[in-house]
Amino acid sequence: RVPNTDHLSLDKIGIERDSRGFIIHHDGQTNVENIYAVGDVTLDIALVSIGEIEGRHVIKKICGETKSNLGYENLSSIIFVDPEIAGIGMNEKMAHEQKLSYRVATYGFGLVNRAIAMRATEGFVKVLVSDDEKRTMLGMRAMGVHASSMIEAASLIIQSGRPASDLGDLLHPHPAMTEALQECVRMFEGTSIYKPQVFKSNLRLSRITFDEAGTAKEEGSA
Repeated sequence: RVPNTDHLSLDKIGIERDSRGFIIHHDGQTNVENIYAVGDVTLDIALVSIGEIEGRHVIKKICGETKSNLGYENLSSIIFVDPEIAGIGMNEKMAHEQKLSYRVATYGFGLVNRAIAMRATEGFVKVLVSDDEKRTMLGMRAMGVHASSMIEAASLIIQSGRPASDLGDLLHPHPAMTEALQECVRMFEGTSIYKPQVFKSNLRLSRITFDEAGTAKEEGSA
């Protein structure tokens, strides 16, 4: 996938591009004061939905309706294969690269009533939260049936910087696949009726910390 910028005569007005032809910008603002760039030509994320969000954000900046930068922390991604794969926010690899301590809970679909009824128990939900008392949600990953429908609530929680416990307090419909997400949160709080030390093949509850040398240490559930 390449930017379609070769025939725009950008050099005549001094628009800076990188070696691959992508327009260099900061939050949509190019090096020319009155020219902005969004979408595929910027190589942020080459998705139609993201291009639209960037366009709306830039229009607000031009009109003076916002001074904040566009964040991608709660950007969701979905892969419509079988089984579905969906994700939002930070994953464990990102946390390790940043040497950021976190807590992680994984809940297998083998314990989800809706999945059992659908005979679709292949899959899981994984939730990452901050390693502090607030348990701020950092990210979520899901694989399996209805995975793509689980990320909306997580997106709102991440965007608002709310603790993951807010999802545990919601009145989820029953039976529903989103109950897997709810039980992940309950595991952090120690209120889930499913205990990781009992259902070891379906559950994981761990705390990952980093020492001064940047070495990771994982502590599993007791």
